[in-house]
Amino acid sequence: MFHVLFIVLLFQFDNDMTDGGAGYKTGFAFACLLNLYAFLCVANSNPGYVSEQERCPEDQEDIYREQDRIRRERIAERVKSKRERERHATEAEVVADDDDDGGDDAELPDLESGGGDRTSERRGEDEGTGGLLGAPGGASNSSDLATATSSSFVGADNSEPPVGQYCKHCKAWQGLRTKHCHDCGRCVRKFDHHCFWVGTCVGEKNHARFVTYLFTETAGILWAFHISVTGVRMYDTWDEIFQKNAGPVIMCFVLFLFILFVGGLFGFHVFCMATNQTTWEVASKRKISYLKGVPDNVYAFDRGFARNVREFCCAPPPARYEMRSLRELRQFSAKETIWENRYWVCC
Repeated sequence: MFHVLFIVLLFQFDNDMTDGGAGYKTGFAFACLLNLYAFLCVANSNPGYVSEQERCPEDQEDIYREQDRIRRERIAERVKSKRERERHATEAEVVADDDDDGGDDAELPDLESGGGDRTSERRGEDEGTGGLLGAPGGASNSSDLATATSSSFVGADNSEPPVGQYCKHCKAWQGLRTKHCHDCGRCVRKFDHHCFWVGTCVGEKNHARFVTYLFTETAGILWAFHISVTGVRMYDTWDEIFQKNAGPVIMCFVLFLFILFVGGLFGFHVFCMATNQTTWEVASKRKISYLKGVPDNVYAFDRGFARNVREFCCAPPPARYEMRSLRELRQFSAKETIWENRYWVCC
């Protein structure tokens, strides 16, 4: 309706549309049809709903609940143990500072290991959420796992039984980057957001088409804005200037607002494509369990600009999304780049 309204209004004033001839009008009509085609490709499309094969069988639901409860208890126990080691290490440091003779160093706890068993600590780090990554849908993204620590996602232990977080609404596995959409009533893989303009979620299967639609929409609005600008003319009297230019000026203002909104949205999604992120991950990074502890200057699923764009545009969705360990991400965050280094930070 907006497109039809603006096109009708463009024909009401003297501008490049009315003065450009049949070729100019045909080109603009082709751009509008291309935009319509891009819209129809993404409207009401499948964003990547979790398939029926990934849903939890009813007779296994209690087992999955119990496995998830055990995993939560293990994570909470690791957090408690870590805090106890830190507390004992702090107390030992205080005692060492007060000890002037320094003759009883052998009786102090091993500060390097935090006063605990180094073997068990490494086992806790390597234990991670191997069950999560081995589950049908991968690791859980539930924001309820606020107790997940950095070591929880370091590695995988195949000796543990496969466990996972299931969605309590549709009883489907929630792997990495999966989220339940309450508007659609289903879980969506690589969930970006729910767009009421296109009537569906944006996910792994239609994100590229959605960005294409934003590109054609932005290009069409820019062209319409140019046509509106050409409708502003100079006249002999001030009354004619204000009266005859009122329509084109209002059109320019409205279209400029659309450019800011649609063009800004297009630019943001290009950024997400280049860094392999989603709108949900950018907006809720502090609430998503598997992103807790990830440094701010790195992106958990980034594989480089060229590979990110190629996989976004051409490659089929992976069977399961995999995330690098937090140790590797922290090492990468310590590297200096042209944007962030010891001398300046651009962004």
